[in-house]
Order: sequence, then structure tokens, then C-alpha cells
Amino acid sequence: LAAALAWNPYGQLLHSERTFFGVYRVTQDVDRNLRFLFHGTTLHGVQAIDGTTRYDPLTYYSREGPFGQALRSLPGPGTPRNVAVVGLGVGSLAAYAAPGQTWTFFEIDPAVERIARTPEYFTHLEECGARCTVVIGDARVSLGHVQEHTYDLLVLDAFSSDAIPVHLLTREALDVYVTHLTHDGVLAFHVSNRHLNLSPLLSSLA
Repeated sequence: LAAALAWNPYGQLLHSERTFFGVYRVTQDVDRNLRFLFHGTTLHGVQAIDGTTRYDPLTYYSREGPFGQALRSLPGPGTPRNVAVVGLGVGSLAAYAAPGQTWTFFEIDPAVERIARTPEYFTHLEECGARCTVVIGDARVSLGHVQEHTYDLLVLDAFSSDAIPVHLLTREALDVYVTHLTHDGVLAFHVSNRHLNLSPLLSSLA
């Protein structure tokens, strides 16, 4: 009862559901014009509710943030044509999809795709249209069904919660990722985590 009456800094609760992978909550803060997706206590994406900023990726994924900087500094000619992302969230990275590109998101929990595709909650995937597809299942297994040397950019974004998929951060997993890159392809890892320091591990693997 006390929890139900307590003030929520992230606004009104719009949706809540539990799956095998945990509890998801969609909340809305009208005053700040924002909508959030939480997995437990971990924030998995934010989108502006309306206005011109609703089309912009926010938080870590902003165009001036780390991912935007990384994308602008990619080696090789032009922008990547085929991009793969492990971890969907609200689909923030879909906002980067440009004409002529194909983006494939690998997501283990179908509930996350359902939430990301609900226009009353988030619209990045809807606005991306046919350029963005979602593959449901364990990413390491799903990548095994993809032709080698397919992706110009492969983004690993599945490590922000307190229960990380360790099998995606092994030497064998990196071998899988590399075989699916083009000859000048790039691996990008998002290893920000409140609980674990993953940078030394990734550095050692690299």
C-alpha cells in the first residue's frame, strides 16, 4: 500500500508485466515530456512524448553522446549499410537508421519487442519501418544462422543490467562476432554498468 502511494520520480505507470527475464515497467513524466522503460531498476530507454524531439535518440544514445560520436568516427568509406544490434530496449538506435541501411535487432525477450512496437509507448521502430527488423532469441544462437561477413557495424548492448548475459562476453562469442563482420567492420560494446566493471574484461578479450 505504501509503495502504491509513494511518489514516483519517473511519473505515471502506464504498463507493467513480468516475464522469465524480470519485471518491465513503462512510465511517463508529462512535466518532462518523457516516457521510460525499466527492467527492474535498470533504465532501458527513454523517448520524448511529442514534439520534434520525439524522433531523437536520448540518454546514452544521443547524437552528441558516446554512440553518436562512435558512429561518426567509423573507419571505411561512407556509412554502414548493414547494422546489427544485440539488445533492443525501446529501439533508440533505430533513430539512426538512414535510407539505404538495414538494421537488425537481436532481442531475447519477445515482451521487449512488443513494448517497443506499441505506439502508445514508443515509436522508434515504427518510424524506422522496413529498414529495421527484430530477431527474437538468444543472439549468439541467432547469429549462427546469419551469413558470415554480413555486418559493417555490430553493436553489443546487452550488459547494462545487474544480470548480464555472460556467454556474450567470452572469447568464443567474440570469434562469432568477428566472423560476421565485413573486412573493415566494427564491433561496438556498451559496457556501462552500475554493478560491474566490464572494461578490463573486454580489454583482455580484445
